[in-house]
Amino acid sequence: MSVGVLLALDGQVESEVVRLLDSPGSGVRVVRRCADVPEVLAAAAAGLGAVAVLDAEMPGVDRAVVARLRDAGVRTVLVAAADQVERCTALGPDRVEPATTGAAALADTVTALARRTPAPEEDVVASPGSAPPTERDEPAARGRRAARRAATAGAAVTGWPDAPGGEAAPPPGGASLGEPPPVPGGEGAGEGLPGAAAADGGGRAGPPGRLVAIWGPPGAPGRTTLAVTLAAELAALSGPVVLVDADTEAPSVTQVLGILDDSSAVAAVSRQALNGRLDTATLTRLCPVVDGNIHVMTGLTRADRWRELPPSALEVVWDVARAAAPWTVVDTGATLDEDHDGSFGPRRHQATSSALAAADVVVVVGAGEPVGMRRLVMALGELTDADVMGPGARRVVVVNRVRASAAGSAPAQSVHEALARFAGVADALVVPDDRPALDRAVLQGRTLTQVAPTSPARRAVEQLAQRLSSERPRRVRRRGIALPVLVR
Repeated sequence: MSVGVLLALDGQVESEVVRLLDSPGSGVRVVRRCADVPEVLAAAAAGLGAVAVLDAEMPGVDRAVVARLRDAGVRTVLVAAADQVERCTALGPDRVEPATTGAAALADTVTALARRTPAPEEDVVASPGSAPPTERDEPAARGRRAARRAATAGAAVTGWPDAPGGEAAPPPGGASLGEPPPVPGGEGAGEGLPGAAAADGGGRAGPPGRLVAIWGPPGAPGRTTLAVTLAAELAALSGPVVLVDADTEAPSVTQVLGILDDSSAVAAVSRQALNGRLDTATLTRLCPVVDGNIHVMTGLTRADRWRELPPSALEVVWDVARAAAPWTVVDTGATLDEDHDGSFGPRRHQATSSALAAADVVVVVGAGEPVGMRRLVMALGELTDADVMGPGARRVVVVNRVRASAAGSAPAQSVHEALARFAGVADALVVPDDRPALDRAVLQGRTLTQVAPTSPARRAVEQLAQRLSSERPRRVRRRGIALPVLVR
């Protein structure tokens, strides 16, 4: 059966491409000539085509669109001007063709890509002489495609899990993990993770840095305070740190550090990533600096702007941040999105899910009092059930604001016993409550490390930073590149 192609091109070349693709024996068929990006996305969601060819200059073509097409099981070819090939490669398509490419060469590229794409009817074995599937078969075929997309959608963000026997499982299309999808149109185009090549703009030398996601249950257990203090301690040990406020419900890093929040650095950085223009120089330029070496990616100015942080952009943000600094600390929201329901639209807490999927270490924070401990135990179970952590990521449990007035005469011992009994956690880190020092730090808009270096709360977070810094990273492959994951 022929493979459906969606076209969204400008100029006379489109008609010639249609004629060539629809020729007998080509194995492909143009099923829709689309006028704009929404029409392409609608046709892809309906399962009408398996390959989409778009003019890169068409309004709305960005990394999020390419990701939505990929989630719908559609391969993408972008036709770009000669000076835009590198930028379009960073958007993550399967192919990039210069606009100077002739209709015949473009048709050959689409045909070759289509032949690597399983036909929609691949689940039906047709006998010789049998009639082609009728329109009644199409809903069932779309259901099979949706099931396959749901099975692979998570892998597109979190990386490919290890296959049985210790070998890395290959991504769809037959390419090995170490080989990115080929992208014609320039020497070295498409090398590595799409967008990661943009990290050449002034990035540090050496292996990629590590990413720590700070997460915890609702009820203000101190996620932001821990994120800020941990960033300061890691900066003291390892040099520059990127501190990201990815909490789309109640961002507060700017308030804790006394930074004006008239603009959102995380939104600006994500826009650059969506358009394939993010590099380390751009990232550091957009982030204000505190304490000399903490680059703060300030959060959204309003909670209803959460759609400005799509996972397709954040994937690039995390990788460029890793190239910019040895450590990236991400403050996340408390809520996890529920199980995927088969739809591929934006989800309210997608920034939190993206950070947890990309993290090398997930620090789960709970409050050291009866209500907070119950919420922490439930959150640990929720984190396990949701399965949102990336491959090889390590979980660290931190109990914050531990005090005798709320946990008894031996508060640390009570916390450890409760976690061991109800959550099976034996190595939690306890942070004593030091409200006067924390209040003074927030009032001055400075880190606890600066304001109260002898505070017991600061010393506990310093121990966490030392523990993370002393762990030896090993290499694990994710989306075609090797990234560090902490092991003991």
